[in-house]
Amino acid sequence: MFAAPLSIPGFSLRIVEDRHVGAVYETVRRNLEHLKPWMPWATDEYSLDGCRAWQRKAIEQFARNDGFNAGIFDGPSFIGVIGVHAIDWWNRKTTVGYWIDAAYQGRGIMTAACRVLLSHLFDELKLNRVEIHCATQNVRSCAIPKRLGFVDERVAREAELLPDGRYLDHAIYTMLASEWKGLSLAIVQ
Repeated sequence: MFAAPLSIPGFSLRIVEDRHVGAVYETVRRNLEHLKPWMPWATDEYSLDGCRAWQRKAIEQFARNDGFNAGIFDGPSFIGVIGVHAIDWWNRKTTVGYWIDAAYQGRGIMTAACRVLLSHLFDELKLNRVEIHCATQNVRSCAIPKRLGFVDERVAREAELLPDGRYLDHAIYTMLASEWKGLSLAIVQ
């Protein structure tokens, strides 16, 4: 199972397991107003059964070697998710998505989580391209790939429909393995 410490003491990434479902559900419910503007699944109808179904699908995806959801933990406490969406093994690429408890924003935790995940994707899985899609209006989410050195490739107009009928434009940020190698070498030096 994937597990890794972050550069911030006490924080780590771990595969979301059955035993975490209650904590995931409670964290989402507590953060609904924070998540609703950006996540189509964050609705008043979000349920424990729905959370269990999401987790089962994520474990099946992990078993197929087709991506995974890693929980972000502050010690034993679940605080968010960073996910590797379906992996296109032929083209060696994937898309990463993330969200974090509002109480933990602005502390560099998600940026640190992305660094750990990128190292795994490029150095261990040998992927060539990683994309991050963010709603253009989600300034905090868009700041993360910029901070990490991703290229702002384009905007996909009206890329995602929310339950309230609004469409979100997505900024598409990309990083290639060759760019990651240069960045990771610069960090080491």
